[in-house]
Amino acid sequence: MTSESQRWQDQFADRIITPEKAASYVRDGDLVMSGLPEPTVFFEALGQASHLTSFDVFMPAPRHGGVAVSANPAARLMTSFRTQILRNAGVPSEVLPVRLNDWGHFVRRVKPRVAVFNVATPEADGTVRPGSTLAANNAFVDRESRGPDDLVFGLVNPLLPHVPGAAFHVDDFDALIELPADADGMPIFDDRTPPADLDAFVGALDELIPDGATIQAGVGGIAEAALGQMDHKKDLGVHTEVVGPGLAHLIESGVANGSRKTIYPNEAIFTISLPETFDFVDQNPQMRIESADIVLDPATIASNHKMRCINSSIEVDLYGQANSEMINGEQHSGVGGQLDFLRACTLSNDALSILVLPSTAVGGTKSRIVPHINQNAVTATRYDTQAIVTEFGIAHLRDATVGQKAERLIAIAHPDHRDELRDTAGRMGIL
Repeated sequence: MTSESQRWQDQFADRIITPEKAASYVRDGDLVMSGLPEPTVFFEALGQASHLTSFDVFMPAPRHGGVAVSANPAARLMTSFRTQILRNAGVPSEVLPVRLNDWGHFVRRVKPRVAVFNVATPEADGTVRPGSTLAANNAFVDRESRGPDDLVFGLVNPLLPHVPGAAFHVDDFDALIELPADADGMPIFDDRTPPADLDAFVGALDELIPDGATIQAGVGGIAEAALGQMDHKKDLGVHTEVVGPGLAHLIESGVANGSRKTIYPNEAIFTISLPETFDFVDQNPQMRIESADIVLDPATIASNHKMRCINSSIEVDLYGQANSEMINGEQHSGVGGQLDFLRACTLSNDALSILVLPSTAVGGTKSRIVPHINQNAVTATRYDTQAIVTEFGIAHLRDATVGQKAERLIAIAHPDHRDELRDTAGRMGIL
């Protein structure tokens, strides 16, 4: 135990409870909500709670804690993002679609009676930094939206960084949950594996991202990894949902210095940081963590100089519609903040949204450029998409007719699938 963690435990000893004690406050009929990343030990305790017959849980991105709480027969699990761990465990959950920018408003509308989220160790003056993630956690402590019996617990995780920007105070919480000594406090995210042919994506993004641009990268192997190789760029800025190792490298190297940014100049603004970046963001004056209703507000994003939003997708059809969350008709992930950034780029003439994806899946046998996306699987409409990148090039879709969109998308499909796509487009009356 570090001396710092001992100091907060001594100073705020009267506010500290165990995960089991926090779980005991949940009552039948309650809606329990968590922030990001999940407060795993609390949901492990709630999964073992035997005093309940029926309660609802909403977790933005459930992982081991989601699996644990689902073992309680009284629990009904809802989520807006199906994670790899949840899928692998075969845990049933109801999908509740919520954009990240709307999460705070969603919290205020549905009013959970019990809310729990991770925070960094409290500072001597009572300041509580949000740790690796703020997202919509600020909405939980909003006193105006809380009822007299509502409870908010902060799970104190000594592994989380202290990041400049928005913060809480110990008085915002009904209690602080102490992380058990034997618990692994490192947040878990889905595996991210960039493709072997990354150079082609680097070249395409190099063409689309000018010096002085402000950049965003979604969680995904291609976008983050490719941006991390833009060392030759100058005066980039960062306004992003998630800070991963690629963006952290650009900031640390001085490539992304934010000198030309119009919103939060000279600072990289974000609302989530990945575990690989914790040491970098900790007490770093170049970094600023803010809530999702600020970071992902489309009007705020669009105010940035030459905004470039780079996100991943699963498939794109010949109309220019993108599917970023469904595979074979089943929920694979979620939208996160992707739509907020895509729509922001429609508000500014010098902004550009970019979706990146490999041209094929299943060992090259299945094209990711498809004739049409299955029903209920459209994440971004043909009005939202602007540029699509595969290892075979760039398809500029903005200001293009439906036929032009199809031609340009077929041109960046894998050569083995282009003839079939063209024949299908003809039968569909697109070409």
